[in-house]
This record gives sequence, C-alpha cells and structure tokens, in this order.
Amino acid sequence: MEIKRFDDFIICPIPAESELDQVEIEKIVAHTRNTWQHDRQNGEMRENTIQGKRAEIVIENILNDNSTSRFLAYDKIRRDNFNKHAPFDGIIYRKDISANILQSAIDKVNNDVINSGGNTGIITVDTRKYMERNSIYTIEIKSSLLRYPRDYRCINGDVEVTRSNDNYIRLCEYVKNYYDYFVYPHFCRDNQNITSFYDYTRYVRDINNINPLNKQAFVYSLMKQEFDNACDIYTRVFFDLRRNEILVPGYIVKTRFFEEPRIRKMPSPKSKNAIYYMYHMQYGKSILKIDHDEDLLSWNRFTAYPQLFCANIPNCPYCGKRLRMVEAKGRNNKFLYVCDWCPKEYKWTEITDIYRTNR
Repeated sequence: MEIKRFDDFIICPIPAESELDQVEIEKIVAHTRNTWQHDRQNGEMRENTIQGKRAEIVIENILNDNSTSRFLAYDKIRRDNFNKHAPFDGIIYRKDISANILQSAIDKVNNDVINSGGNTGIITVDTRKYMERNSIYTIEIKSSLLRYPRDYRCINGDVEVTRSNDNYIRLCEYVKNYYDYFVYPHFCRDNQNITSFYDYTRYVRDINNINPLNKQAFVYSLMKQEFDNACDIYTRVFFDLRRNEILVPGYIVKTRFFEEPRIRKMPSPKSKNAIYYMYHMQYGKSILKIDHDEDLLSWNRFTAYPQLFCANIPNCPYCGKRLRMVEAKGRNNKFLYVCDWCPKEYKWTEITDIYRTNR
C-alpha cells in the first residue's frame, strides 16, 4: 500500500469496496445495538460499519508493510455469532509470536465474551493481564470524517485538486492541534448531566452509594479500575473524502488518559450526551514507532499504576510541602488542592495548575 509521510502522520488511500467483507459487514449491522446514537437506522449503521472496517484495513496494511507488528481484527476471531458488542476492535502482536500463545489468548477472550452477561462482550482483567504479559495488546480504532469547510480552512487553494506538501503539512498540523484521542469511561457512556471529570466521579459515588472521606484515595482507586478495564492502545483515523485518503495521526497507550483525566462531550448533535476521556492528539506517537515503543516493550501495569492520577500527592508550588485534595462544592463543584501550611492567599491550588499537559 502506497503511503505518504508527514512528520508522525501517515496518509494512504481509502481501501476499495473490493477489500471489504460484505458478509461480515451485514452480520455486524444485523446485530449492532445503538449506544449513544439511539436512533440510527440500518443504512447509517452500515455506513458506520464500512467506515470502521476501512480503518481496520488501513491499520493492518500499514503494520504489514512497515513493521514487525501485526493487527488482527476482533471480528476475525470472535465466536459469539456477532451477538454481543465487541470488547475491542482488534489485537496487535509481534509477527514471530508463538501460535500456541496467540491461540490461547484468543480462546480466553472468546470464553470471557461468551460467559459475560448482557449485550456487551466483556473480557476479564485476568485475560487482559495474560495478553499484556505475552505482548498481545488490545486496540480501539476510532474513525472520523474531516468536515468541510471547517477542517480545510488551513489549506491554501482548492482542497480537491493536487495537494502540495505544504498543504498536507498544514492539514496534519491542524488535525494534531484541534482533535483528541478519546475513550468511553468504564462506568457510563451516555449521561446528560456529566460534563467534567468531577461530574463523573460524583456519578460513580452516587451509583455505589458511597461518600469516601479520603477523596484522593477514592479517585486513585477509580483510576485503577478505569485503567484495568481499558484497551491498551488507542488510535484515531480521519477520512479525507475530498482526496479519497485516510489520515493516521498515530496512537497513545491507555495510561495517558488516566494520568491527567479530562472528560468532555463531543461537539456534535448526535453525540451530545456521550462522554469521553480525552487526550490531546499532539502528544501521540507515530504508528511506525510502535515496534520500539518503550511503553509497550516494558509494559507492566504495576509500574503504570504509580503514574495514574492521585497515585501520588503533589507538593505545594509555594512552600514545597504536601498538598491535600478536597472537594469544593458550590456554584462550580470541583476538586482542589489545599495547603495546610501556606497563608490564605496561597492556600488553594487548581488541579490544572499542577497537571498542565492535558488541560
């Protein structure tokens, strides 16, 4: 597959219809249940499924042609007759992996999904650990359409004619700085009243009927649960229909979402109640670097836990002593850090003044 490279971005043709498995697509459409898009009809679900499958093909081809890593779609290994919502989009593994280990992981995934209740396929934390120990990583692939004219205003000239390298660079820079990687929270995907990370923690406390005194310990425990149940790798691709191309900015590992948690809604009428952890796309890595990514090569969830939000208590930026997390209630409910040693004018610190990367 022919690709163009601009910094960390890869740009390649949209896969042709002949590359799609139409039988598989119809099975997926027939069994798809709406989550936050409550009123999708079969035609729209088919379009969404085709878009997702083309995104999978692109990731698979990029790795096959440029990497020692391989991608295998979940729909190629599932044994639930497409009855349950997929727990991930696919797995990434080294091409020299033992066939027995790979099959063992696939068997564990299918057993978990078949034995999970409800409409959603769930894999256990133990299965995730087994896969991670054997360098088999679950991946979620989000796909989006570039919107005209909004996403093309950075381009000089006609967006449909032969595009200069300078305009490709402009478009890649725009996407990198405007968009985010995202993932659904573990305990809720769709809620009109959740607009921030604080709101989500309030929701989790309410559904569990708890009011912990130690807010920092509670949030850290929540971050570990989110981390344990998330996919390992997240990527997002963009369909440029004006040029019949797909932009692949890169990927992040799941730890990034839960180091500096930011929860928002999508600015879209269809997904206005859907909630997501978001992480700035500019801090991702090129998918061509995945073979040498130390975050994956040295993967160990017990070394990842100390990186999660609230695993450590930060120090006061004024006096250097340890801060304490408190819950501020009023017109603007939120968590704050308080210093028990500083005078009043230096006593309170916004969390975003400590954790500044993913604001």
